[in-house]
Amino acid sequence: MHLNYRKKDSLTSFMFVVPLLVLFLIFFAYPIVYNFIISFYDWNGVSPEKVFVGLDNYKKLFSDPIMHKCFKNFCWIAVATTLIQAALGIVLASFFIRKIRLSGFYRILFYLPAICTSTIIGTVFSKIFETNRGYLNTILRMIHLDALCQPWLASPKTVLGCLIFVNIWQWTGYSMLMYYTNMLNIPQDLYESATIDGAGSFKQFIYITFPLLKGTHITLILLGVLGALKFFDLSYVLTKGGPAHATESFSTYIYTKSFNTFKQGEASTIVVYMFIIAMVLTVLQLRYYYKNEKEEMSGR
Repeated sequence: MHLNYRKKDSLTSFMFVVPLLVLFLIFFAYPIVYNFIISFYDWNGVSPEKVFVGLDNYKKLFSDPIMHKCFKNFCWIAVATTLIQAALGIVLASFFIRKIRLSGFYRILFYLPAICTSTIIGTVFSKIFETNRGYLNTILRMIHLDALCQPWLASPKTVLGCLIFVNIWQWTGYSMLMYYTNMLNIPQDLYESATIDGAGSFKQFIYITFPLLKGTHITLILLGVLGALKFFDLSYVLTKGGPAHATESFSTYIYTKSFNTFKQGEASTIVVYMFIIAMVLTVLQLRYYYKNEKEEMSGR
């Protein structure tokens, strides 16, 4: 009788898991497998006929100069946005943790861009960076700095920097909130002991705050790199990957391959490249967390 109850409980538990498992297989596992299969075909995404080409799509994209540009842009966006956002975020959080006047209002103000859609932000900044009547060039002319006026979104020399600036502006508030939240969890006894020992605010930040936020540093770095990997909205709204592929990202190139040139096989190959990079980053993240857990357990 006891075994029958156990089997019944196991079956009931399994039935609760089945809907989630079905959703996982349909909306996650199947698209990944199907995309991987399509990457071996020459297909326009519409015709029922697919031509098997083996690894030709991988070879073609591996030597594609635009793919090289995408990878270069990914590296620039990942490094610049991640480091600058983290630096600004921790500085802002250090100010707000001191309970300055109206700190709650300022935190909300800095965080607001993070909850706005990239499409809206891109549209606003397109008006700011517009060459002829854009607000930035208009202000520069008003203060007689005409020499600094640039075709910000039309020049390959400045356009990527503009996109990086907008991305930093949008997500610095998120980094600030992450740091602020984790600073609240640092025991105040450490700061009191450091103050008694004569350590000033700067030394307390260097030797207490910064090291104890190690987990936050790693999390923001990984989120920043993954965000750069799927970077699409701002680039598409502001430049559509141009000019001359200066802001081309993996996602915008996938869009071009899929819906402009109808090369679905090559687009799927780019997705596979992105999937591999994302998996490597995920493995590194899991290894880091498991290593930290082992160190904490051994410390106890």
